[in-house]
Amino acid sequence: MDIGIAAALVRAQLLPRWPDARVAIIGGSTARGETTPTSDIDLLLLFDHVDQAWRDTLKVEGQTVELFGHDAATFDYFCREIDGPSGRMPLAAMVMDGVSILPERPLLRWLRQHAEALHAAGPPALTPETLARRRYAITTLLEDVTDSTAPDETLAIAAALYLELADFALRAAGAWSGGGRHLARRLRATSPALAATLTDAMGTVLTQPAAAKLAFGRAVHEVLAPHGGLLLEGFRLDAPAAWRSAATTAPAVA
Repeated sequence: MDIGIAAALVRAQLLPRWPDARVAIIGGSTARGETTPTSDIDLLLLFDHVDQAWRDTLKVEGQTVELFGHDAATFDYFCREIDGPSGRMPLAAMVMDGVSILPERPLLRWLRQHAEALHAAGPPALTPETLARRRYAITTLLEDVTDSTAPDETLAIAAALYLELADFALRAAGAWSGGGRHLARRLRATSPALAATLTDAMGTVLTQPAAAKLAFGRAVHEVLAPHGGLLLEGFRLDAPAAWRSAATTAPAVA
């Protein structure tokens, strides 16, 4: 479905349900002209005020619509407090890349400027503790994939390693991350050499496992080197003292 058809559908079938919407933006693959037969319509509606933000999945004339309802305050909160700490900014990206289907208003201009400012600020830096946790997780995954001999297990570990390493590389570089295809796209834009290495490794992990494992090893060492390298020995995590079930008792040791 192209943007023109999608916009007509939203205007005819959805906007009448929410006549108080001040801004309506179609984002995602529809706005980019990259739809597939199963693509949905990502729609952001902004109001002067909502009691609470919401997300809803609708079927309109057989077309799936992912609807996000916000006002200025909830939009800012979700970007700063929900999405931002995870290293992702999907709502801001929807505004920046999306197509407005309502007349130009001051609120729309503010929304675009605000989304651009939030995105330009970049994700929060990884703390030393988080860096250590991530290095440890990646190191153990590399050991697991290197030692694995069962094809299904090797594939499962390699997929987990790809996700961890790609996300770490983006976050450690101060870049926004993403999920699914957006993770691959952002890695390709930020670190094309690493993206190519991981794509090749994933593509050959079953047919040429030895070569794929070597490729994963090189990629891990290159990504982790600026941050202290592999991490196993010496890594320690202390659970909060309050993590204890008060009512649980065990027999005394004889």
